[in-house]
Amino acid sequence: MALYKHIVCCLDFSDQALEAFDTALGLARDNQSRLTLLHVVHSGAPVVPGEKPRAARRLSKEELKERLGKEMQERYLERTGGYPAVVRLRRGLPSIEILDELNEFGADLVVMGAEGLSGVGLVLLGSTAERVSRRASCACLIVRRPVSQ
Repeated sequence: MALYKHIVCCLDFSDQALEAFDTALGLARDNQSRLTLLHVVHSGAPVVPGEKPRAARRLSKEELKERLGKEMQERYLERTGGYPAVVRLRRGLPSIEILDELNEFGADLVVMGAEGLSGVGLVLLGSTAERVSRRASCACLIVRRPVSQ
C-alpha cells in the first residue's frame, strides 16, 4: 500500500530546492505517487534565475510564466527520468499559495527545502517552511542539504 498518493514539492531554484526535489522524486517513485512541482512567484519580487528582481518585474505575466516554465523544465523535469510530474506556477505570498495548493489539490505530503531564495536573499527556516509546516493539513517533509555540501 502506498504511503503517499499525491506529493507536492515546492521549488524556488535554490540548492535546497534541488535536495527537496530529489527527495520528493524518490518518494514518488517508491510510492507510485502523483508528483506536483510547485513554484510560487512572490508578487513583489519575482525570482527568475539569471535576472535581477527589478528586471523580472518588467516581464509580462505571459513572459514570466514562459520563462519560469522553461526553468522548471530544465532544472527539474529533465531530471525525472521520465517519471510523470506536473508543473504548477502560482503567484502571491509563498506560504499562503502553498497551503492553498495543498488544500485545493488534495496533497498528502509536501516536500520543501529548509532554506530557500527570495527576491531579497536567503530565507531561513522560520519563514515559509515553518509557516507551511505549522498550518498544512498534510504531512510535511523539510529537507536540509547535507552539512558536507
